[in-house]
Amino acid sequence: MKKNAKHTAAVSLGIMGAGFAAAFPIAHLPYGFVLQSGFEAGLVGGLADWFAVTALFRHPMGIPIPHTALLPKNRGKVTNALVKAIQTNLLHKQSILDKMKEARIAHRLADRAKRELEADDIGERAAKLLGGAIRALPRERVAEALTAALRDAVRGIDARATLERIGSAAAERGYEEPLLDYALSLGERFAIGEEMRRRMGAMALRSIEQMQLGGFMGFAVNAFAGFMNEDKLGGMLQDFLVSFLYDMRRSGNPYRESALDALRGAMRGLADNERVLEEAERLKARFAEGGERDGTIAEFVGSVLDAAERRLSDPAFCREKVVPYAREAMARLEGTDWIERADGWIQHQAATFVEKNHGVIGQLVKENADKLDDDTLIAMMEEHIGKDLQWIRVNGAVCGFAIGLVLGLVQWFAVGG
Repeated sequence: MKKNAKHTAAVSLGIMGAGFAAAFPIAHLPYGFVLQSGFEAGLVGGLADWFAVTALFRHPMGIPIPHTALLPKNRGKVTNALVKAIQTNLLHKQSILDKMKEARIAHRLADRAKRELEADDIGERAAKLLGGAIRALPRERVAEALTAALRDAVRGIDARATLERIGSAAAERGYEEPLLDYALSLGERFAIGEEMRRRMGAMALRSIEQMQLGGFMGFAVNAFAGFMNEDKLGGMLQDFLVSFLYDMRRSGNPYRESALDALRGAMRGLADNERVLEEAERLKARFAEGGERDGTIAEFVGSVLDAAERRLSDPAFCREKVVPYAREAMARLEGTDWIERADGWIQHQAATFVEKNHGVIGQLVKENADKLDDDTLIAMMEEHIGKDLQWIRVNGAVCGFAIGLVLGLVQWFAVGG
């Protein structure tokens, strides 16, 4: 387009020059004089406009005529004017903020999400999106980040305060009863074994044999020991122990109440138990140091991510579990002012960003303009506005020709008159 316009401008100037030369033989005739005046004015107009258009970008014919090559000489002024026009008029801060308010980005995103959740293939699309997101996660980096976060969290734990909270919460929720029942169950299973019966019988017989009693009491004890054996004595003690443990399961049993009181007291005083506190501090230090536990955490994170990927890559699971939850969440959001607040937050962030970086727009324009040398910048401008500039030359030749005809007629009539 630019070359065609430039060719047209050159042709128009050539026509005016050729017409001016061809009119010399008939210049003594009235119509020849008028035509020569027209071609002469068109030639002058075309040359003048050629000079003006050329002078914008370079020296005409390479001659350093004053006030020519205006763009290279005033490049700084042109760039600054362009930057100012963009920052102040075209992309000023308030216009950007107004457009952000009109955009209502959060509302548009919510509407788009609602439409997408109703699509027929939402299960497949959700599975592809979520499964791909899980697969894209760098497992090692996730494990490292989680490990570091856990270490920092553990280092910041106050062991005494934590034990105090745990003990108080356990006592308030009545955990002493299931704890006691669990201990009684273990005791019963331990007490009813045959090995336990023999051990209790043997210990009891040894204790009796070691008793140093005289008189009738000694005779009675020795007679009892001779009558009993390990199995019989162990069975008696075993029956007594099992019966005692069974009775402690009944509400209102005084021994049970005493044990529950003791457990409640131990729970509330858990932070004051030095052995428990030392063990908690030791475990805290070992975990915070890392080491072999890092591999365990990495394996755990990997297994969790694998399970999540299998689930979320299944279209049926996404359609039956994930999508209904997402729809419910979207419905809840629509009943709140969350979307309005989200829009307000986006606008606030945009305003902050624009306020801090608005000058970057002009700076970016200036930096990109400064990267171009004069020849490249001139070629770029001629590429975009050269066609219109070349038509100025054509218009100058045509208008000059018309004006020359009028002036020729006026001059002929004036001289003739």
